Amino acid sequence: MTKLRIRRAQAAAFAILALAACSENGGGITPADPPAITPPNTVAAISCNADVRSKRLSCADAAPGGLRGDRIIGGQRQYVFVQSSNVAYGADSIFSADVTVQNLLTQRMGSDGTTVSGISVFFATGPNVTAGTGFVEMAGGDVGTFSASGQPFFFYPGTLAPDSVTPPQRWKWKMPPSVVSFAFTVYVSTPIVPTIVFEMAPGGNRDIYRMGVDGNDLKKLSTSALTDANPTVAQGTVVFTSYRDGNAELYSVPLKGGTETRLTATTGLNETSPALSPDGRRLAWAQGAPGGVTKIWYGRPTADSAAAANPGSGDAIEASPNWADSSRLAFTSAAGGSADIYSVSGIFPLKTGGTASLLTGGTSADVEAAWSPDRTRVVFASNRSGDTELYMLTVGTGTVTRLTTRTGSDGAPTWVYDGSSRSRALIVYTCVQGGVFHLCMLDPDSPATVKSITTPFAADHASGVRF
Repeated sequence: MTKLRIRRAQAAAFAILALAACSENGGGITPADPPAITPPNTVAAISCNADVRSKRLSCADAAPGGLRGDRIIGGQRQYVFVQSSNVAYGADSIFSADVTVQNLLTQRMGSDGTTVSGISVFFATGPNVTAGTGFVEMAGGDVGTFSASGQPFFFYPGTLAPDSVTPPQRWKWKMPPSVVSFAFTVYVSTPIVPTIVFEMAPGGNRDIYRMGVDGNDLKKLSTSALTDANPTVAQGTVVFTSYRDGNAELYSVPLKGGTETRLTATTGLNETSPALSPDGRRLAWAQGAPGGVTKIWYGRPTADSAAAANPGSGDAIEASPNWADSSRLAFTSAAGGSADIYSVSGIFPLKTGGTASLLTGGTSADVEAAWSPDRTRVVFASNRSGDTELYMLTVGTGTVTRLTTRTGSDGAPTWVYDGSSRSRALIVYTCVQGGVFHLCMLDPDSPATVKSITTPFAADHASGVRF
């Protein structure tokens, strides 16, 4: 990333590529939409049933639909797995079981990335007698406030890595022998370590990785012997640019890891800078001949038919797309004589119409826009102060606020939710010092405090996992 000099449209066009160098330069989409994805803030409670006489306790699989509050997680076998063993009912009228929690997320539970707070499993409803007579009362655990006041819960200390299982806690209920069965529903309440997908080049080969911002749970996601770069992530899928085929093509891989799938197969063109919409149903990218003018294209994330996002824009270079939602797209364009940020709305279903409107710009280079999760703010990189720094546009007022002020270039911003609260979002970005690329994180409401994210090697182009 370097300081940019903007003198005329063509210089501005190349400045887009240079400043997005925090970026590497980089078709089609299916005619029918994929099935709608239920947002992860509507997740079913975990429904459990206890058979006292046969000494069984089981919790049923849950489909999306129900409650998902602020760091309150349900979805049995989707996001967590609550499992029991060693079930007993004794002469003391105590029904008990060893209960464990498995983390099925790609993020570590029990910490916000700084403070370890542990994991609580709380009772949303019950226990209620479903067969027999009598009353069931808790004989262990504690009582607290989660989705309501006075809710029983069991606490699991420490943190829980992806796919890991907690040590068991002994859950206990007291009831008379006349109770045949009872039922209850639970949720898991826990902070979650913010997690990012990014590019890193150990040994000189650039690949895609996933990691918590606390430095834990590093996982390699791409495996090419040639460059993989510019990841974007949404709804459990990562899309990235790969040079394994000679030119730049788009590939996808599950966030959990697995098979890499080629999405584009063009001849004589590069597809770079992919951007998934938050719901995972839209994909945008920059496309153009190597060394030539790039344009923003968009479609569905299977990439076998597409449309231009901003038709009629002439030979102005376009770069760095980013979705506010599944119908509004921001990108950088040199159409105005400098590198500026534009947005275009209502572009689905696929069509070639639509007029881009200026979000922010001037004589400096404004690039690499990233919409906040609530779509009220756009953070971007600009050289308007001479050095390349991060700025934030408040869309409703047009106010632009400078976020970073240090010597050294800052760019390639992305948003992640705070580990303790989905109501607060943080910015992860590339910070360059002495020619070395690092990842940093700040709170846009308190930008003076910057946290460095430790990676094993130089890292660039983070994309935030939003859950």
